[in-house]
Amino acid sequence: MSNLPEDRKIAQIADPLRRGYDLERLRRIQVRIAARIVTEDDFRKPINRVTGLDVAYLDDEAITAAVTMDYNSFRVIEEKAIKGKVSFPYIPTFLGFREGPLIIKLAKSLNLEPDILLVNSQGIAHPLFCGCASYVGVSINKPTIGVAGTRLCGEYEGRPEKIGDSAPLKYQERIIGTVLLSKQGCKPIFVSVGHMIALETAMEIVKHFLTVKKFPEPVRLAHNLANKVRREASV
Repeated sequence: MSNLPEDRKIAQIADPLRRGYDLERLRRIQVRIAARIVTEDDFRKPINRVTGLDVAYLDDEAITAAVTMDYNSFRVIEEKAIKGKVSFPYIPTFLGFREGPLIIKLAKSLNLEPDILLVNSQGIAHPLFCGCASYVGVSINKPTIGVAGTRLCGEYEGRPEKIGDSAPLKYQERIIGTVLLSKQGCKPIFVSVGHMIALETAMEIVKHFLTVKKFPEPVRLAHNLANKVRREASV
């Protein structure tokens, strides 16, 4: 976590669990966070550990899961899930305020510090360039990638037809992400910068972890873990 006073100030203002919410105020916060996003590689290499993060829901509780994998061997080296009350409603384009604090809490509690976070959400592929992955990345000052199954905004030309085909996602004359066909017969996924990483590098990492499934392995396994814990809790 960064020790910069501004980081603490943003985290205090943005935390809906303490401050409640007003959409206009939260939009201003998103604009402030977006202004601080770094879209170039700003981390030490080589990459050793990558953590996937996802959230599942059970009534008014959220199960947030993290799976950390070794970058080279694909070996799972840490798994962790936590449950917590959801204090912010689902409102499109404000997912960071709903899931961000939960993801941040889990990321801070990991025993093994990851080099990169893959969050099942948008990064800058967001109307205000501040999706949940960017909210998380800026808040804890970690390199973060957004990997989403649906498009929130932007347009792209053509239709990826073969595995590995991709197209730039553009919004307001800016490239905000990449549309990638990761599995034949499935809709594409949307990869975007969260924080402290270049889009080209983000794509390399996502492609590196693609196997025969739609989502890169750290995200897919985090999704499975979150839903496993949810099923067990609902029995």
